[in-house]
Amino acid sequence: MEVDFNVDMPDSERISEEEARAELDRLLSDSQFHSTERNRNFLRFVAQEMFEGRAASVKAYTIAVDVFGRPSSFDPTTDPIVRIEATRLRASLAQYYESRAEEGSVRIELPRGRYIPVFTKAPPQAEVVEECEEAEEQPVLPPAQPSHSFITKRHLAVAAGVVCITAISLVAVAANRRVFSDKPVVAVEMKLAGDGTDAEAGLIRDYLMTALSQFQTLTLAAAEMPSPVKATVPALSWFRSARRAANPYHVVLKYHPDINGRAVWWQVVDPVSGEALRSGVERATPDDRPDTEVRRELVTDLATRFAGPQGVINNIEYTRELAAPSLGNGCILRTGVALERQDAAELDAVRDCLAATLQAMPNNPDANAAMAVTMIESAAPEVVNGTAAQALLLANKAVALAPMSDRAGYAQMLALYHNGQSEAAFVAGYRAMALNPNNSFIPAKLGAMFFANGNWTEGANLASRAEQINGTQDDAELILALDAYRKGDFTKAVLKVQQMGHSGNYLADVLELAAFGQLGDASGVRETMDRVTRYRDRFWTTFRADMIARRYAPAMIDGLEAGLAKAGLPLAQPLPATN
Repeated sequence: MEVDFNVDMPDSERISEEEARAELDRLLSDSQFHSTERNRNFLRFVAQEMFEGRAASVKAYTIAVDVFGRPSSFDPTTDPIVRIEATRLRASLAQYYESRAEEGSVRIELPRGRYIPVFTKAPPQAEVVEECEEAEEQPVLPPAQPSHSFITKRHLAVAAGVVCITAISLVAVAANRRVFSDKPVVAVEMKLAGDGTDAEAGLIRDYLMTALSQFQTLTLAAAEMPSPVKATVPALSWFRSARRAANPYHVVLKYHPDINGRAVWWQVVDPVSGEALRSGVERATPDDRPDTEVRRELVTDLATRFAGPQGVINNIEYTRELAAPSLGNGCILRTGVALERQDAAELDAVRDCLAATLQAMPNNPDANAAMAVTMIESAAPEVVNGTAAQALLLANKAVALAPMSDRAGYAQMLALYHNGQSEAAFVAGYRAMALNPNNSFIPAKLGAMFFANGNWTEGANLASRAEQINGTQDDAELILALDAYRKGDFTKAVLKVQQMGHSGNYLADVLELAAFGQLGDASGVRETMDRVTRYRDRFWTTFRADMIARRYAPAMIDGLEAGLAKAGLPLAQPLPATN
């Protein structure tokens, strides 16, 4: 079965039902597809509904009830479970297929704003997209309300291969010199249709440029086609280091409004080779909201897609960085990944890398901020106090050097908090949020600080805000899980923790164990205990001290200990009396 979208697609790109079913079965059985069982069931359900011709009936309500076990009274306006899980599923699919770029292979997508999957074929990897050259040519986009179908479109996402080390890098290594890298240079072009939509398209581009500049992870070019930038090498380091030219990128956008909302087709192109590196579509549906809110959502999604810590361009840069490690921006990219993974070996490597960067460029604000965050986030709770003062010096220097940098503000917020200056940390956090409203890490971490201090409502509100920006924010999920536990909704607490996908977060695992204890779920207790004790044996003997070091309010510690006691753990000391 196929559907014609009024697009003249070649036969080689059409998907049959047999191919679609085969790809679904293969994906769901592949251990490399990193997704929770609940999201595998999500994908299986919506695909099967499509196969059976019931695509039009698939709504958030039916998914919540039939897949996630919500009661018939489920209200999607108050419970965002389906939207959150759809975001996670989209991220899992995108991550999986970025590593599978075989020409002609079938792939599955879940477009934003709808819950029916799209089946496409990967394009030839050497293909150069003519749409980037012809303003009048329209990109092939799925319709907002397709009928029962296996959708085919010209999907031009080409996985960025690991590039060879450049000649200057080889010379530098041979001479025992260190290579410095700069932020990538990005030009943004909005293709105009020459009709009444041009004014709106221009607004979206202008707002997007502002949002991209707020991330400060890119160097924005005024011209539409940037050329490789050859930066000046510091005179004192010429004999010991070389500088790698900043990688240029050309982002091409095409705006497509319709009665169901707004859509922007995008493509990231290497302007030197003409290679299409990634492409996709971002959508926003009105849902009776003002135009300004719909536009803001679309711009936020686009900015996060391109400039966010896990965005397209930084992902490509990180892949290249693995092939030829560098100081400077490359080191900062690796620091972000190491902090997310909490890998001891990676953290040791990036600390050395940051130290070398600061030795050569002591006034680099990003390096100062990254070092401050690394010193705090990579230390055990009981060790943080010994490094917090030094981290604050680095963070304050970063803010002084770049007062408009959200990275610097985030580092200052963390350092102030761990120096015991909670109120000052909260002020710094709100200031950093104002500098970049699209950075989900800031409200998530600020919410965690408020919550730990016993300001439950503000902490949960900030976590919800982070979740709205980026539905896969683990810090935010943890705070919402803790809040559910505090309110006695232990089932919801378990659900929230499990949405984190067993990320190895110590506090999340302890919370899940305490919630199972409160529920009297013996099998859940056994499974969680096995997981936690694999990396922290007899953790219950130090739990209270750990939580105090993490600066959690006594009421939260007492509540978790009550659940651990019901789980059968021999706590290190009797539970304190509580009112």
